[in-house]
Amino acid sequence: MDKKPSLSESDSAYIGQVLTAMAECMSAGLSKFSGWVLVGYAGILGALLANLDSASKFLAPGTLSTLSLLFSLVVILNLLQRYSAAVVSSSAEAGKRVKEQPAPRSTDIDKFLKELECATLWPARLMVRRTNRKLLEGDLAAGGRLLSKLAQVEAWLVFAQVLVSVASILVLACGLSSEHFVQAGASSGLTYSAR
Repeated sequence: MDKKPSLSESDSAYIGQVLTAMAECMSAGLSKFSGWVLVGYAGILGALLANLDSASKFLAPGTLSTLSLLFSLVVILNLLQRYSAAVVSSSAEAGKRVKEQPAPRSTDIDKFLKELECATLWPARLMVRRTNRKLLEGDLAAGGRLLSKLAQVEAWLVFAQVLVSVASILVLACGLSSEHFVQAGASSGLTYSAR
């Protein structure tokens, strides 16, 4: 791993602020997109389930159950992404608010950071502990880097959500067989002829 260049405290703090702002913007955009993917998938699955009697004539057995399982996976990925987004956005907002009210000069930084760590549940406590250690070493960009990394994790979660959604479309397409169309057409009096 490359050694980080030595930065002044003001440069390090500024870099942390820039990284925090970037993570906040990225997180907001990802949350919207992730929500639309989930809503779109839910709409398609809802339409299939609402018309189960007629849709089942065209679907191979097991297709709806597979689609439902994949939908559950999309929901789980969405929840993980939303949690990460909540951490990023709340951390960025807290940073803005705290900046407006500087800490009193009498603040014991070690005790302050220990209180932050104690107020955080696992697994986030591990991230807070590591970031606090870096802050005490003078790395004021550590918090911004952490938020930037969390926003990138969000991007991967959204990407996985999209992949699962596309895989669901493929499952649906493969579940639609011409045999089912021919059978459904014959039962309704329609005929099918290949030319």
